[in-house]
Amino acid sequence: MLQLHGILPALVTPYGEDEALDVATLRTLVRHLLPDVDGFLVNGTTADFPLLTHAERQEAIAAVAALVGGQKPVLAGTGAVATREVITLTREAREAGADAALIIAPYYLRPSPAGLERHFATIAAAMPDFPILLYNFPQLVGQPIPPDMVARLAAIPNIIGMKDTSGDLTYMLEVLERVPSTFQVLVGRGTVFLPALAVGAVGGILACANLIPAQWQEVYRAIRAGDWETARAGQFRAQRVSRIVGSGGSLAVRAGLKMRGIPVGPPRQPLALEGAVREADLAVLSEALG
Repeated sequence: MLQLHGILPALVTPYGEDEALDVATLRTLVRHLLPDVDGFLVNGTTADFPLLTHAERQEAIAAVAALVGGQKPVLAGTGAVATREVITLTREAREAGADAALIIAPYYLRPSPAGLERHFATIAAAMPDFPILLYNFPQLVGQPIPPDMVARLAAIPNIIGMKDTSGDLTYMLEVLERVPSTFQVLVGRGTVFLPALAVGAVGGILACANLIPAQWQEVYRAIRAGDWETARAGQFRAQRVSRIVGSGGSLAVRAGLKMRGIPVGPPRQPLALEGAVREADLAVLSEALG
């Protein structure tokens, strides 16, 4: 079974000035992050995946997987509204070299609990030899994946874990209470990284790890070593950036990477940088990354 741990950045999607996918800059970003991370997520929320075509999603996965070369796991976001489309995207991700798929609950249309559970189970059954992680992000999709449903889905052999970006530690605790110890929970909000790992999460899939991977790695290692004083101090430093990224999303990541000297281009429309991140937050970001 695929074993996940530590810090996995949710990669942003670089574009050229014409909004074309910029694979060369994506490779540059991955090379920059590789020494300080334990894996990668391609085509997640930070990648603004709904704006990408199937071909672009596959191209991005292939570029990252080829560069990483099996050194560390590469996860691929394969979420979509329709179950059939998710199955297609997941097959394409595997063909492109992904080690596992991260599948967000359907958005825009909100299936009933029965429909939601069937969605995940059907995808898993279509690819029984490929690892799948559930993706809980109720603020975006309009509903959580109920903990009792997570527990039932965890009994399916190739559903190996989940990413929880709710920020709700009570929810995560109930999930961890109900699932087997082998089920791998990763936190998606840096602001609760330390407490999430303290209660049993194995790592974080973090947008802000595009910007401060070494800081998060320091916190992770301190937690593993039981050095809670160092872990708390590192958490307090890193969460300043995490709060800004949590508010500004991929647009804050783009601004921060430009400050880091790795410009990833403008967002693809309809997203726009203007007004997306407050001037006060940009000042904090500049100080934190300086």
